[in-house]
Amino acid sequence: MAKRIHVLHAKTGQLRAGWGRPERGAEPDLCYAWGGGGASKSDSRLICNALEQAGTSSGKTLREELEARGYDIATLKFSIEQKQT
Repeated sequence: MAKRIHVLHAKTGQLRAGWGRPERGAEPDLCYAWGGGGASKSDSRLICNALEQAGTSSGKTLREELEARGYDIATLKFSIEQKQT
């Protein structure tokens, strides 16, 4: 039985990264979500840049380096919430 892949969503004040669909019907890929309430698209972009654009010492992105080392990016799950004041 095939696993369902959902559109990634975040709670208020939360940033998430994980395998999903950027929008309904799109091909699955590493996705990023922000939940508002202080968590913004630019905050989510920070995580995206760290995983997919910033180069490591080998010249690969972190995503490429992890895949080259045999890790399955489709299992990546990351979330962080804003501090409660």
